[in-house]
Formats: sequence, C-alpha cells, structure tokens
Amino acid sequence: MTDLSKTYKPVTGIWLTLGVIVIMSLIYPVSFAYIDRDMRWVRLGREFWFTPTRLIGIMLLTYGILRLGNWVAPSYPNHWLRHVLQIGVLLPLTVAWLYAYLIWIDLPFSCGTCQPNTTTWEFRRYMGVYSLGALFIYGFMSGLNFYRQAQMKAAETARLEKECAQVCLQALRNQVNPHFLFNSLSVLSTLVQQDPVLSEKFILQLSKAYRYILDQKDLLQVSLQEELDFLTAYCFLLEIRFGGKVRMEKQVGVDTSAWSLPPLTLQLLVENAVKHNRMSAQVPLVLQLEAAGDKLRLCNNLSPREQHETSTGIGLENIRKRFLYLTSEPVLIEKTETTFCVTVPLVPKPR
Repeated sequence: MTDLSKTYKPVTGIWLTLGVIVIMSLIYPVSFAYIDRDMRWVRLGREFWFTPTRLIGIMLLTYGILRLGNWVAPSYPNHWLRHVLQIGVLLPLTVAWLYAYLIWIDLPFSCGTCQPNTTTWEFRRYMGVYSLGALFIYGFMSGLNFYRQAQMKAAETARLEKECAQVCLQALRNQVNPHFLFNSLSVLSTLVQQDPVLSEKFILQLSKAYRYILDQKDLLQVSLQEELDFLTAYCFLLEIRFGGKVRMEKQVGVDTSAWSLPPLTLQLLVENAVKHNRMSAQVPLVLQLEAAGDKLRLCNNLSPREQHETSTGIGLENIRKRFLYLTSEPVLIEKTETTFCVTVPLVPKPR
C-alpha cells in the first residue's frame, strides 16, 4: 500500500484562496474607512494595495503550516488537536507578520518616520480583524486540504480494490488453467478410444472454453452473453465428464448484451457446486440458472459430499472481492436443507 505521507505534499486550492483574498481585499478597506469615517480615495487606494499583500502573507503562512501538518500527521487530516496546534502556531506568526508589515511598509509609506503605537484602539483593531481574517483563511484552506486528502485516499482505495480484483482474477486463472486442462485431457484420452465423433465435439468445445479463459487475461468484466457462451461449452465438457450426472437449466430473461460481470464467475459457481455435492444418474446435480432484472441467480440441489476435496482457497470470497470493485450491490448466498443458491448483481455493460 502506498504511503500517503510520502505521496501527499501540496496543499491545493491556492487559486481559490486567492479569489477569497480578492473579495476580502475589497471589504476590509471599505469597512475600516467607514468605521473611521475617512472615505478619502487616497486612503482607500493605499489600503487596496496593502490589504492583499497582508492577506497573501497570511495565506503563505497558512500554506506552510498545513503542509507541515500533512508531513507530520498525514493520518489525522481533520483531528481537533491538529487544528488547535496549527492555529496556535498560525496566530503568533500572523501577529509577527502584521507588526513587521506595519513597521517596514505601512508606516514608512504613509507617514515616513512614524513609530507604531501599540496602545491605541486602531492598532488592536488592526491586529484583531486581520487575526480573524487569518482564522477564516485557515478554515477555508484547511477545508480544501481535508477535501483533497479525502479524494486521494478514495483514489488510493479504488486503486487497491482494482489491484485486489486483478490479483483475485489472476489467482483464479492460475488455478483454472491447469485444473481445467488436466481434467479435460483425462476425459479426452478415454473418449478418443470409445467415440471418435463425440471426442471431436469435445475437442471443439474444449478449444472454445480454453480460448475464452486465455482471452480474458486483461479484462475485469465481460458481457453476460460471453459468460453464457463459455458456460455452454463448459457444461458440455462436464456432462461428458460425469456421464449425464450434471444437468444445467437456464432461464435468461434479460438482454444479455446489455449486462456484464467478472469473467469466469459462472464457471466458478458451477465448479463450486460440482466440487461439494454428490451426484448420480438417479439423483443428478441440477444447476438452475436464472437471470432477471439486474440479478443473476444460480441454484443447485444440495447433497453434500461426505469427504470434501481439498479446498483451493478460491471460491465465493473471490467472487465477492471482484464484484466489490464493479458495484456496491452485494453477492447473496442462501442455503437451505435442500438447496444452495448464489445471487450476483449484473453490472451495466460499459459503453
């Protein structure tokens, strides 16, 4: 997992903050002039120049403090203690900046050699109002900073979910390929000697199924029609392999070209049913596939094996993780004394 403390450096929203400063730079001079009853254009013009530079200095201080906070405590972007500490640093620095600005720029420009009088109401008002402005700028930039970090974490989560889906799919392919090929070749070696015509059909369906497995190596979702075509070939191989002990019944009432799902979903559900249930010619394993609305449901009659095969570790959890990347709809599992059903969401096919 990527360390956000290393990847997240800039505090975004500088241009938005400059827009806020422009508005404040219009309000502050007029407000001060109105309070002092001094609406002369000379004073207003001077303040229209001084106010933005004061506020930009406060903005840069805020930027530095937020960036430092991102570096020191990246895991707590909106913790109250972090805000208290950052404001505790920002306000003294703001007062120091305003005092320095008053001594080195404001007073020399307006009255030459005047010295600041820190005991006057005007000085306290100057510090107080700009300190409130600093708090407003901090709140604005802090909100943008938190929003940006939330976006980055969401993007990181999505990336990890995608990687998880890809890993799950690759693990599934690594399991399916040798397992599927070994069983199919074992059946074929017997079938060639007994029924050459049927063995030719078997080879044709095997090639279709195996080509599908190879073709989906770079895809996270395929159309429902492609999955059903693969399932037809796969079920044919199963029927030959188990001599009619497995039967598939389909009832598809949706536009199969408009919906999608992760590749090999149906194969995995069918294999799971075959692996964990007994079957015979008298009591076959009946797989009932139904697609309606935005759901696909696969049920089978339940007849658990007395001794299960060794678990491969790739099953329904694999399906859940891959669907989690594509949709928020859950994978539902229902089990009764006689049936076992899995319902998966159908995902609208990307355009």
